Amino acid sequence: MTKKLIEVALPLPEINDASLYDKMPGIGAHPKGIHHWWARLPLPVSRAVLFASVVDDPSSHPDRFPNEEAQERERERLFGIIRKMMRPRLHRHPEVYAEARLEMLKHCDGRLPAVLDPFAGGGSIPLEAARLGMEAHAGDLNPVAVLINKCHLELVPRWEGRSPINPKDRKEINGKQGWRGPAALAADVRYYGRVILERARERIGHLYPPARVTEGMAAEHPHLEPYVGKELPVIAWIWARTVPSPNPAAHGAHVPLMSTFWLSSKKGSEAWLEPVVDRAAGTWRFRVRTGAPPDRGAVKAGTKVGRATFRCLLTSDPIPVVYIRGEARSGRMGARLVAIVARGKRGRVYLPTGEDHEQMGRVDLANWRPAEPVTSSCHGADRLPMYGMQTWSDVFTPRQLTALVALSDMVREVREDVRRDAIAAGLSDAEADAYAATVATFLALALDRCADFNNSLCGWSPTNQKVMHLFGRQAIPMVWDFAEANLLGDSVGGWSTCADYVAECIETIATS
Repeated sequence: MTKKLIEVALPLPEINDASLYDKMPGIGAHPKGIHHWWARLPLPVSRAVLFASVVDDPSSHPDRFPNEEAQERERERLFGIIRKMMRPRLHRHPEVYAEARLEMLKHCDGRLPAVLDPFAGGGSIPLEAARLGMEAHAGDLNPVAVLINKCHLELVPRWEGRSPINPKDRKEINGKQGWRGPAALAADVRYYGRVILERARERIGHLYPPARVTEGMAAEHPHLEPYVGKELPVIAWIWARTVPSPNPAAHGAHVPLMSTFWLSSKKGSEAWLEPVVDRAAGTWRFRVRTGAPPDRGAVKAGTKVGRATFRCLLTSDPIPVVYIRGEARSGRMGARLVAIVARGKRGRVYLPTGEDHEQMGRVDLANWRPAEPVTSSCHGADRLPMYGMQTWSDVFTPRQLTALVALSDMVREVREDVRRDAIAAGLSDAEADAYAATVATFLALALDRCADFNNSLCGWSPTNQKVMHLFGRQAIPMVWDFAEANLLGDSVGGWSTCADYVAECIETIATS
């Protein structure tokens, strides 16, 4: 019986290294960026396994490779093809896939086998099978996985090699420029993503005001002096959850639950919050300080003294987790704005809060909300009701919910724009409908990415100075001091950033 290469040997060090890199976060645009999938198989190991499962091991052909030396030499040649397939961003090198495809055809009488992955998950195996020239089929019980694979195997391949239909690109290319792979689809997703952004700024832009620096701010915060009288674009708003102080002497005043006072812990660019407490009046606020703090440990700790246990900023009494959960379930957990992150001349600038910004953060204009309950069957999220989050709408701030619902409505609206422009570009009614559905699907995936970065369980990273997304691990943790991204800005979590990233990921899904 013929032995396949995978049954004998593989260049495992190279496959392991490439797969490790493929699983790393922050490697740029990648097919996995279309939608997150936890158990995604790395692309390098997928293509290596497919190739080695089709190609015969040299020992199966003693007539051509009569001794071990000849077999090892041929095996090493095949390893060389696999090693070429281990390079990152292989979608930019179709010649590597072509070489592997030709080699595979030699071992299956000129016709590659079809591949069916009934539990395809993140779609790595079907995608790589299609790239290697195989007829790829995918299935799954999870509708998210089905959508991911539909994007990989149907939506992107269908529109490869076409020209964009949006008016801007059509005017610039004047029908003369060819577009390789899915570049045109990506260009249209970018364009209509910008259309949505402009409409969103018109409709809800007032909810995302810039940060105006006043002389009064600069008097207490000297690092703001260069910006007096200027309006700075906001990157994020930092909020702290609050509960009534457990000490009756505080008369029910809400106090912050903060896991840290750091805003930026980067050496040489430190910024942190200094509590300003008036115990007699029962009030507190935060002053933004820059430079190295006198007590880094105290800044790092915030008001937290243990796991889900805090100290009262007004009375120094402990606030145990049992008390916090009780107050939250009774509807008495709140949130208060503690700092604003804006873009300055040379990076992030941290500002104190203003009443106008806090009020805008509480505006709720959503015409719909996800009212489904968070139940014990919601794996990884079943702890949320302990902290008063009974429905999925409770996971979002009022402004976040308003903006996400508005963007969702605009994705539906822009679908009609895509259809109209597609017909103007020469597509038939049926093709225009299909293309509009494709563009709307990827814009919906961009909105999904927005939701990952725009909820009240997203933390602020003092080391990277950016908003962190919700799904950092396979559970939804409670976040005490959270960051609200400027959804209409161009930083992490902004709509345009998410739409552009999905467009970049589309370009990595080329199958031809």
